[in-house]
Amino acid sequence: MKRILKIWSVAVLLFAVAACKEAAPEAVPENVYYTCSMDPQVMEKKPGTCPICKMDLVRVEVDPNQKAGELKLSDQQIRLANIQTDTVRLRPLGEEITLSATLKENQNLVNVVTSRIAGRVERLFVRNIGEPVRAGQAVFELYSEELAAAQQDYLLALQSKKRYADTEPNFARIADAARNKLLLWGMAERQIADLELNGKPGNTLTFYSKYSGIATEVSVAEGDYVAEGSPVLRLADLRNLWVEAQLYVSDLPFLSQTSEALLEIPSFPERTLRGKVSFVNPSLEAASKIVMVRVGIANPNGDYQPGMQAWMTLKGKARNAIAVPTNALIQGKDGATVWLKNASGAFESRMVTMGKTNRDFTEITEGLQAGEVVVVSGAYLLHSELVFKKGANPMAGHDMGGGEHGGH
Repeated sequence: MKRILKIWSVAVLLFAVAACKEAAPEAVPENVYYTCSMDPQVMEKKPGTCPICKMDLVRVEVDPNQKAGELKLSDQQIRLANIQTDTVRLRPLGEEITLSATLKENQNLVNVVTSRIAGRVERLFVRNIGEPVRAGQAVFELYSEELAAAQQDYLLALQSKKRYADTEPNFARIADAARNKLLLWGMAERQIADLELNGKPGNTLTFYSKYSGIATEVSVAEGDYVAEGSPVLRLADLRNLWVEAQLYVSDLPFLSQTSEALLEIPSFPERTLRGKVSFVNPSLEAASKIVMVRVGIANPNGDYQPGMQAWMTLKGKARNAIAVPTNALIQGKDGATVWLKNASGAFESRMVTMGKTNRDFTEITEGLQAGEVVVVSGAYLLHSELVFKKGANPMAGHDMGGGEHGGH
């Protein structure tokens, strides 16, 4: 009996050992790890779930011959990811300054219609801001006893001139002076001609605008009394506008390089306007240490309105430099990187040092050489793929100084 029990115990032990051997997990190769597609910083040596989002971990196999920071993609993957490259070369690179600007009226094209004589406003023919006004258009009607008296004086002087033309030449000078007074007070030539024709002075007179423009201010209402020289209507010709921006004093030397400006108006994103700096205010605002810079623009169709916001970009002199499209750069807390396509067809990331930049290109002072092939579209996709495969800090181990690659 004891012999049977002993044999049975040995059999059970052997079965348990065999079962343990069968259940033992397969060894994971060194070039395989498991990560989370949502949290690629999670890297485990065995299958399981993500401790952060609880999703199943994904198996990743790294090519043992692949360098750190290098990716190999098939032609189909490159095509689907729309990865595009360009050859690094010297480019003419001009420094730029972009300023926030505002569209304003051209003050040289602003006119004010005033009352030439004291009186009461009987009628207003232009009442609303924004109304267009043509030169020669009736603006307001004024009641003035003083004007009526001046008309009567002119008629009497004119009669005396005709009656004593041969004997008293002074009456001609008196009549001319009375006529000039009426012109000075705002009567038009045709109104004086009508007065001479009918011989009846009037207590009211219609005044006409000498200017064309848009009414930007109406200063009186019907029934108001106005003094001589009082403003009645303000007109602005908006066919030409000013674009004004504020420039820091420290950037003033930049203006000695250029007067060219590019203007972008957010209300018209499809348009880029070109102009020249026409005025720099010589007076400095003491509190803010800034000066005003002005560019004039044509506005023949009236599309642009005073008060609109704009961006003014001042362009400096260009010089040749190693430069890449600005969107080819990936910038992070550790610096800037670009992606290159090497001789084997693989993609590798490299840290670079940036210099001057404008809206299109950025100078690379260290890290690139002319003739290398840089990724200009799809760099962020490559960066994301590297993060997925390598972990949270794909730039670990990169040379912060640009290594042996020089910028020139």
